[in-house]
This record gives sequence, structure tokens and C-alpha cells, in this order.
Amino acid sequence: MAEIFTSLPRRDILKFGTGGALATMAGGTLPLSPLLAASTETSEPADMLHKSISFIRRKPGLTLEEFHQHWLGSHGPGARQIPGIEGFVLGEIAVDPGAAQSSATGAVQLDGIAESWQAPGIRRAEQAKTNPHVREWLAAAPNYIGALNIYVTREHVFVPPKRGGKKVMTLLYPKEGQSREDFVRHVLEVHGPLSRNVPGLRGYVLSEIIRAPAMPGMPQIEELGEVGIIGQSWMSPDPDEQTPDSEGRRAWLADGKANFGSFKRFVMTEHEFVPPPYDTPA
Repeated sequence: MAEIFTSLPRRDILKFGTGGALATMAGGTLPLSPLLAASTETSEPADMLHKSISFIRRKPGLTLEEFHQHWLGSHGPGARQIPGIEGFVLGEIAVDPGAAQSSATGAVQLDGIAESWQAPGIRRAEQAKTNPHVREWLAAAPNYIGALNIYVTREHVFVPPKRGGKKVMTLLYPKEGQSREDFVRHVLEVHGPLSRNVPGLRGYVLSEIIRAPAMPGMPQIEELGEVGIIGQSWMSPDPDEQTPDSEGRRAWLADGKANFGSFKRFVMTEHEFVPPPYDTPA
């Protein structure tokens, strides 16, 4: 099995869909992963979905291709067999065409961003005790992940996304002296609704951070800092197609410039393994 994945290009790894084979190549029972600690109870309604967003840096010593063999070739397809997952998308970091014009501060090296939707109250640790696939799927993570930041969020969908192009994930930070609460309130009550007036915008979603659990034994990516809120927008598959200039677009951008302290921007190619609950065809 190891020889098969070493020789396959990444596009063929995605087609192969190993599910959990890489986690068990060596045979025997794998130890439980620190990621089992991610499951926590909340008082949220049972029918309200939470989205977890994970920012990932590969394990030192792994090439990017080796990381993709594990992450895209095994972890992504394996999510289809995890009870309770109602959406699972992996974002492969891509070249940012707007990097030269971006005012983002502090470049951060990432290798991937994962998004998972599920109802609150699901306990992966309990599932892992009785479900070998869940146990192996979680236990494999330390083999290829070197550092990880997880944000459990509540989604606010202002413009349902049309997929097919690139996706932009933006970490937004308050201005100096501004409270996180005031910043989040403004972004959700003013900036988000303004996006609905932007012609040609292919999707805009804000993820309000509920908590950021640290995984025992797994280092965090310290350069990400104290994130205020997480934004997502979608780009056209045509690289020459831009959101047209309009009064609505200018007002939306002006609000961001006036009220965001700083931001960190990541452009991704999406790999959708379980369609998200609000998925919209391109």
C-alpha cells in the first residue's frame, strides 16, 4: 500500500479514496489520538449545526506530497464513514492571486484548512470506543499533522456560496483598543449584511467563534493569534472574472477598511468529501 501511494500523483490519490488504509498499514491497534478530546457538550439546540474550522501545518519532515497522501487520500474520504458528519470540506492552500494587493499582516505557513459540520453534543471519543473506523481515522492524524488550531463556530450565511472556483478564508482581527465583542457585533450586524448588496459576489459566510479548544499533545500555530471572526468568500473559476465595481461593493470594502484592525488571507482549492448543508451548485 505504501508503494502505491508513493507512486500516485495527487489527482489519483483523490480518486483512490483509501478511507483508513494508511492509518492501519503497519497493522495492529492504533493508540487513541489527542484529537479525541475535541468533542464537548454544549447547550445549543440539537438541530443547530456547528462548523469546526481547523488550520493545519504538516508534520516536520513530511513533504507536501506526503502530507496530501494522508490528508486528501485517506482523511478526506474517511469522513464519509464517520457518524454525524453533515459536511466535510478540505481546503488545499493555493497561490493567492491578490497577494500583491493584499494588506494582510504576518504571513503564516499553512498546509491545509479543514471544515466539518455536525450537530453539537456528538462525542467522538465515545464513538471511537465502539467504532474502529472512527478510532483509526482520528488516531492517524498525528502521523501527518504537526500543528493544529481548531475553531468551533456558528455560521452566518449572508450570500450562499457558488463553488467551482477558489475559496478565500480570511481571519479578521479587531483594531487596537476595540473589544472582540464590539468587533464581532459590527461584523455580523453591519459588514455581513452589506455583502448582500455586492453584485457578482459568489458567496459570503461569516463564522462566529464559539470556542477554540486546544488539543493535548498537539502544538498550536501561534502566529494565528487571537482571531476575532472568520470570513469566507468564493472566487469565479475564470481568473479574469472580477466582482464588478458598484456602489454596494465600494460600501462593503470601505466598511472593512474602516473597521478591521488586520486580517490574514488564505486562498484554497476546495475538495468536497461530504457536501455542506448549504451547498449551492456553481
